[in-house]
Amino acid sequence: MRILKFIFILFSCQLFAQNATFSTSEAKAFKESVSSKAETIENLQADFKQLKFMKTMEKTVESDGHIWYASPGKLKWSYTSPYDYELLFKDSSLYIIEDGKTRKMNTGNSELFEKMGELVAGSFNGRILEMDELFKTDFAKDGKFVKATVTPKDENLAEMFSEILIFFNAEKYIEKVKLIEPSGDYTEIKMSNFKTNQKIPASVFQHK
Repeated sequence: MRILKFIFILFSCQLFAQNATFSTSEAKAFKESVSSKAETIENLQADFKQLKFMKTMEKTVESDGHIWYASPGKLKWSYTSPYDYELLFKDSSLYIIEDGKTRKMNTGNSELFEKMGELVAGSFNGRILEMDELFKTDFAKDGKFVKATVTPKDENLAEMFSEILIFFNAEKYIEKVKLIEPSGDYTEIKMSNFKTNQKIPASVFQHK
């Protein structure tokens, strides 16, 4: 029995170490390392798998595709399964490309949309960690990842997302992002096959 208790205590300590919250100095050092990494990335592309969970639906909706990012603020999501369509964030505008046709979304509140653009691009390149005026960020070790829990301070953004979880791998690349809505519904995006600073054709970010 004593051996079992010892094993339980040892296992508990190991779990705590794997999920320990960062101290202020550790958080500062990690943010600086992510920022330094971001400075070296002019562009980035990766494959992604997106999972959409909604309480009103019986099954989680899965999508696959490819993503391109180019500094300072160009971002394109290209969905290939189950449907073909693209989302292009460019010049503080959102374009939806489907069936060969392009629609520019009516952003309404341009200030809010600009914040949303910063949120999307920042979640991908890690710059969101520097947006202290918009978000509160806490860090913790989560297995092999560093998990950043990002909470919106802006009331408009908080109405869309109660929390954003960003998982960084050992190379400081973002492997997973989880966008949690106030209702409890969430979208999870897992990325793989990263390529950095390789030439991306200008046509990728063009629209008709």
